[in-house]
Amino acid sequence: MSFGNIICIDDDRGILVSLRDQLTSVVGNEYQIELAESGEEALEMIEEFLEDSEEIPLVICDQNIPDIQGSELLKQIHQICPHTRKILLTGETNPDALIQAINLANLYRYIPKPWDKTDLSLTVKEALRSYRQDQQLVEQNRQLRLINQQLQQEIEERELAQSQLVHDALHDALTGLPNRTLLMERIHQALKRRRQESEAFIAILFIDLDRFKSINDSLGHAVGDQLLIQITERLQSCIREGDTVARLGGDEFIVLLDGLFCTQDAVVIAERILHKFEIAFHLETHTVFSGASIGIVATDNKQAEGSALIRDADIAMYQAKNSGKSRYVIFDSTMYTQRVELLELEQDLRLALERHELSLYYQPIVELETCQLKGLEALIRWHHPVRGMIAPNHFIPLAEDTGLIVPIGKRILEIACRQLSQLKREFPKAQDIKVSINLACKQLKDDDFVGAIDHALKEAQLPGHSLRLEITETTLMDSSEAMVNILRQLRQRGIEISLDDFGTGYSSLSYLPRLPLDTLKIDQSFVRAMGHEKEDLEIVRTIIALAHTLNMNVIAEGIELASNVQQLTTLGCDLGQGYFFSKPMHFDDIRTLFSEPSLGLNMRSFTVV
Repeated sequence: MSFGNIICIDDDRGILVSLRDQLTSVVGNEYQIELAESGEEALEMIEEFLEDSEEIPLVICDQNIPDIQGSELLKQIHQICPHTRKILLTGETNPDALIQAINLANLYRYIPKPWDKTDLSLTVKEALRSYRQDQQLVEQNRQLRLINQQLQQEIEERELAQSQLVHDALHDALTGLPNRTLLMERIHQALKRRRQESEAFIAILFIDLDRFKSINDSLGHAVGDQLLIQITERLQSCIREGDTVARLGGDEFIVLLDGLFCTQDAVVIAERILHKFEIAFHLETHTVFSGASIGIVATDNKQAEGSALIRDADIAMYQAKNSGKSRYVIFDSTMYTQRVELLELEQDLRLALERHELSLYYQPIVELETCQLKGLEALIRWHHPVRGMIAPNHFIPLAEDTGLIVPIGKRILEIACRQLSQLKREFPKAQDIKVSINLACKQLKDDDFVGAIDHALKEAQLPGHSLRLEITETTLMDSSEAMVNILRQLRQRGIEISLDDFGTGYSSLSYLPRLPLDTLKIDQSFVRAMGHEKEDLEIVRTIIALAHTLNMNVIAEGIELASNVQQLTTLGCDLGQGYFFSKPMHFDDIRTLFSEPSLGLNMRSFTVV
């Protein structure tokens, strides 16, 4: 279907053909492109089109035509076709001459010659769009003049559409709740009212769902959307008239409470919300539970700012989440200080990677029956240039939250493989030693993970069986088929896979048979309690029996007493580690142990053979 004719006018046939080719690539078959080599030919063509009631949306004319100036020709065309868009191609650079041509011919635009193809294409598209809009407006105006009632109806529809646009700009599309923009305006108005009332509080409740990502990933986004809608209904049922529930995005909600008498009023609302979240959500095809972590900021500060209140409530929410979830925490200023310190620590950790401040210590892993050294667990240490030695439990969770665990993990892998290779080269007794390296879930999900393993082994000239990779039970519970495939790839390389902290997670038994595991590692909490609690001794006995049934080895960690060694050996535990044998040692001390094993280095009861 053709939307009309585009007429190109130039006395140079080559230019016309080039112009036609470019326009064809722009408009395709939507317009008929006609060529005229003179002004007279162009005018005759226009008359024929008008007689046949054919539209002429656009005329493109060169300024220098032998029989008439292009601007003069376009002036005549304007008198015949006032709505036609007119573009003048000119090599003229005199501004006065250009202005005169524009005014004379009622040009849509002029384009310098030689023209820029992109400029011409964009100008033509915009001119045609402008023409179509004008034609539509002409038709609309004609109809509106004929039917006054229709005019009124269309005005009302436009007002409704405008109102809808305003609503959509201020509300969340899924839940219909106010979005961040409207929320900030309402906070601003609430603070403004507070400045006029001497004794009044406002409060912000920052709410983050505790299991939403897991539900969304496992059951799908459609189910996740249903859950968010039901959550919206429950939140709205918990607040008073005049309060605001807003959605910031994802699974984050804000409740604005206005006109409170004290902080406790906000706590009452938070407890009401938590109680509502204890009830299951019944969706179309699933029943799910989703708790909430709530951060509370309540203030009568008349100079407070909305963005700062949301920030502080967000900080308190994370404190609630880190404290066990499904609870509320009231913000205090020390939390902000801690958050700033955490951000500074994150920056320092990034610099630590660049400055090579991270190093490895190694804790020996001993065969319990023979007391022979069989392996080393690599443990990362960070010596901060100002703060000194920073414990791993202070920066590893931060590394996992920020994703820094991936480059840190690669660094650990490279150092451990390189140092183990050095140990094997220097000491024949170290040939059978394995190095154990802890893995985080994000490392296994990294696309380059297996490649990083291959690279580290190749650079260190180590065989795969020299490496034992430890995954936690929490990682196991988050396992997907893709992650299982990665573990299988590692096993194919001879790498041993160990399940760390076994017994501290949930429902792991159903996963064990299908996972490519070589070793179970008994968590130190069970080992340390064996001598005091009969139940813990039985748990350890069961884990060892289970592992051996599945053809797995067992490593017990946290061994601190000779009685631990005796009990574990009696139960058939294969390997062990802990302070009874040695604290984590610097690599130089490990080398000394192999070169002079008689020195002991506090290694009370095992040998290097």
